[in-house]
Amino acid sequence: MTPADGTPPQQNPPRIRKDAVTGGFAFLLEDQFAMLAFASAVEVLRQANTLSRRILYPYTFVSIDDQSVQASNGAVVQVDQPLANLRREDTIVVVSGGAALTRPDTALSGFLRRAARHGHAVWGVSSGVVRLAEAGLLEDQPVSAHWVDVPHLQERFPDIAVGSSLYTCGNKIATCAGGSAAADLMLNHIERTAPKGLAESISAQMVIDRIRDGRAAQQLPTKIRYQSSDPKVQLALTLMEAFLSDPIQIAQIADKVGVSQRQLERLFLAELGRPPSKLYHEMRLERARYDLLVTRRPIIDIALDYGFSPSNFTKLYKAVFGLTPRDERAGIRAP
Repeated sequence: MTPADGTPPQQNPPRIRKDAVTGGFAFLLEDQFAMLAFASAVEVLRQANTLSRRILYPYTFVSIDDQSVQASNGAVVQVDQPLANLRREDTIVVVSGGAALTRPDTALSGFLRRAARHGHAVWGVSSGVVRLAEAGLLEDQPVSAHWVDVPHLQERFPDIAVGSSLYTCGNKIATCAGGSAAADLMLNHIERTAPKGLAESISAQMVIDRIRDGRAAQQLPTKIRYQSSDPKVQLALTLMEAFLSDPIQIAQIADKVGVSQRQLERLFLAELGRPPSKLYHEMRLERARYDLLVTRRPIIDIALDYGFSPSNFTKLYKAVFGLTPRDERAGIRAP
């Protein structure tokens, strides 16, 4: 693996000055942690140090017991310093896995509470968000979490406002859904703290088309997002998802499901509280919004892809999301 101080591999390394301009990152790994989220975040930092030819973002690997940690895919990561050696300016990034959903970790929770009191920024990535919730660090702020963890969080911590966004950044607390979204979280941080253009250079190096905005929602499986016990409703939803671009008529969907359009409307109202036409419309707008936030494609092309005329798209988009597509892409916040 790449050395924990963020230096590039030894073959033909560039000259790197050890003059970090920010506090470092301490990745606090829990047994069976999510490797993809961990690697995505670390690789962004490594690229930042390599491309800038200096250690802008030092990083280290730690564990609650100062022992090596095994990821969910079997890879073992050696820790390179004890927790006691962390500096106050270090950001602690908690990366966990499925164990966070099966048993609390009182030692980890206690450490995180003490770290937050002593001024550390504390981030939760993947199921690390659950550990921040257990430590009482997520009250009174928006929270991002992987959709697999959301039911657990809602059941155990009903007062926490869990949203569907990929990541959320506060003053001292950040939460991230995990997976490749961890790279977006780090790129967003670098975009705000590093010399101009570095984040885009990292994106190009990692073949990432665009740094995804934290406002972009996770693309949840249809069965998770729209829960219904009726197989006909589930089949209709699957068809809607398959035809988000180049949309088809509700009558065609009903025909493929094997019911009349009126019967399908009754089923949707009973199971999901709204007619299929409205829900299909929402699905198409939400997917268009995702494309708007994570790609550089022209807005007019996005509108046409999802069956909207350009003029109607702006009106409908503003009615649902509170601002125009152009303002949304520019980063203007809804009033």
